[in-house]
Amino acid sequence: MADLGEKYQKIISEIKNKISKPEEAKFVEEKISEISMMYISIIDKITNTSDTKMNQLENKLAQMEEQIKKLGSELHEITSDIYEEDDFDFEIVCPYCNHQFVVDLADETLKEVQCPECHNIIELDWNDEETCSHHCQTCEGCDDQEKEENDEEPNDENEDM
Repeated sequence: MADLGEKYQKIISEIKNKISKPEEAKFVEEKISEISMMYISIIDKITNTSDTKMNQLENKLAQMEEQIKKLGSELHEITSDIYEEDDFDFEIVCPYCNHQFVVDLADETLKEVQCPECHNIIELDWNDEETCSHHCQTCEGCDDQEKEENDEEPNDENEDM
């Protein structure tokens, strides 16, 4: 800025040296000052507008960063819910005491679990077939098997008579 002031003063002194009449030199100096003030005013307006827009952009960027942070957090929660669940809850009915309990099993290679009621060891079958020989309450196959057994019993009674 100091360099600009020096250049301005140099231009004014050159004008004064070239113009012989003092009132003409003063007039030219005033008009150059007016023009300079117009340019400074325009530069100030541009600078203020730029500063305002930069502040608005910085505020908007901060808002967007906050939204991205929230979305990232929500996405992490969703991902955790979907993909990072390591444990599986299984409902088991003990074939020895019919106690129903839930076991959190993460390892499909686990072969047995202990009943919390009677402390007997229950063997786990990991194959996909839904077969049950224990007539538990949670197996749909047992209901069908029980119906078949109940259907057969009356026939046996009739035969005895």
